[in-house]
Amino acid sequence: MEENFIIYNEEYVLIRNNLNDLKENTGAEIIFITDSEGHCIASTGEMEDSRLNSISSLIAGSIAAVNSIAQMLNIEKFGTILTESTQKSLHISLINEKTMLIVMFDKNSNLGIIRLRVKTATQELEKIFVKINEKLHSSAMRENDSPFEGVSDEDIDEIFGD
Repeated sequence: MEENFIIYNEEYVLIRNNLNDLKENTGAEIIFITDSEGHCIASTGEMEDSRLNSISSLIAGSIAAVNSIAQMLNIEKFGTILTESTQKSLHISLINEKTMLIVMFDKNSNLGIIRLRVKTATQELEKIFVKINEKLHSSAMRENDSPFEGVSDEDIDEIFGD
């Protein structure tokens, strides 16, 4: 089991802005980030939380399976996976070892635009997660500092959908 991580409010806002911009620029239906254990970290678009959490878990499991296949083929890992159907498609990109970006879109979206915008968004998200990691491992963080400083009840309600 991997170590859990904390996302600070400042970085959470950056992540949400990134997802919202990506959704607007691609015409995707829903965009979300999940970790390798299947926990949805952030999302934009309309989907019931229980469905989103179930889909996050299934995608995390499928990525683990696909990357096991990659190892069998002597490939380090697959960075992007595209799953298409006549109604909806999924574009899954690894942000880092622990997180992935999922874009759900329909036939009205342009796959080329999605690939281009996702590549840029993934690079930006990777930088945000590096910043989060640096904050977590920073020697400047004192024992009494709270990772929830500056997080309001409304922020928590938005995160958990209450």
